[in-house]
Amino acid sequence: MPRYGKIVVIKRNGTDGIVFPLTSTSCLFGRKTECDIRMRLPWVSNEHCKIDISENKEAVLTNLSAVNPTQLNGACLEQPVVLRHGDVLTIIDRSFRFEYPLQSTPEKRRSRSPKDETRQQVAGVELLHKQASGARSLDAS
Repeated sequence: MPRYGKIVVIKRNGTDGIVFPLTSTSCLFGRKTECDIRMRLPWVSNEHCKIDISENKEAVLTNLSAVNPTQLNGACLEQPVVLRHGDVLTIIDRSFRFEYPLQSTPEKRRSRSPKDETRQQVAGVELLHKQASGARSLDAS
């Protein structure tokens, strides 16, 4: 299953919370049970905002709420915008950080000598993520 990035819940104390991997080309935030990231707050719209992955693998954030617009990096979102790595989106008082997936590329070999080759190691990047089991929802608590 491809990974297009991840959404990290930012807890009220500023630390990272639950991580939602983006494995489909669309992620819907809102109050409805059909939403990918469900927020059970009365001020959240049924369909509040969404992230769509474009053909060139860019994540595009679109606000769907006229009453309580989604904020991106502290500013109200007025039109769809391409997300950058580390952008913070806020819905009411809940914040989320968007991260593109890490691209692991092997290091170039600098020498062909057998002595150097035995010393060279290509470091792999291990992504640690926590997937929420069952329903993905955030309670009002």
